[in-house]
Amino acid sequence: METTHYDAHHATFSLPSQLRDRTMHMFVLKDDGPSDFSFVVSHADTQGEEDLAEFSDRLIKEMSRALPKFLLRSMQERQLDGSPAIELTYSWRNNGIFMHQRQVVVLVQGDIPGSKQAMLMAGTCPNGFSEAWLEAFDHILASVKLRRPLDAQAQLPNPQKPDLPYVFALSERRRLLHAFPDQESACRRTDAREVERSTWEFFDALGQPLQPRFTAPNAEWLYGQPGTYVLEPVRGNDMAPLGARLHLATALEPHEGVPLADMEAVRNLLERG
Repeated sequence: METTHYDAHHATFSLPSQLRDRTMHMFVLKDDGPSDFSFVVSHADTQGEEDLAEFSDRLIKEMSRALPKFLLRSMQERQLDGSPAIELTYSWRNNGIFMHQRQVVVLVQGDIPGSKQAMLMAGTCPNGFSEAWLEAFDHILASVKLRRPLDAQAQLPNPQKPDLPYVFALSERRRLLHAFPDQESACRRTDAREVERSTWEFFDALGQPLQPRFTAPNAEWLYGQPGTYVLEPVRGNDMAPLGARLHLATALEPHEGVPLADMEAVRNLLERG
């Protein structure tokens, strides 16, 4: 049986190669009961040629499905020991308590030559971070020295990023920005008669404008059957992107499946795009 050499903290040993490493390092303040702050280092496999942004997007989707009341509060690029990283700030509900977490994701060399893995470093506080624990987490990150960073070529993002499914719908009259999980949901939940009167503006997840194309017209009488439409990219530069229209909305209404908490989270998403 083929084996792999493994270095642990207190020993080295050989393992069957088909076993997958799910090592996690956890640091807490006390042995029993909840901790005011904990720090966890783990790693996860990337999929195919997944780059840092693509892995982070997939991680967000997985957490939004797995964690109750998950809210992404910010997502920003940063450096970790000179390597590109992404920091996620989010919260979720656990046994009646809102847990708050800052998690930094960086890609490193995998165990197999030429492969890569994601290393995740997460600080967690119940009911929010105090200034002291914010500073402590920042100090930990500043002290990190990566043993197996990717070379510069491997750190480059893929030339084409996958299209996120989210669709934004802006109502200037209501001063409200809706965030839908996908186009089907946006078209189904936005009144077709209002859309025909051009009272809604639509944008994709990168903030690029979308225009409605009706596949069935609205009935002419008031209580008749509403029409149906699809959203298509806008040709040319005749319409402003979402970033130039955000000032028209004072609040965000995220629909189920969209892990964005507020307008600041939308701005962070657009800046990444």
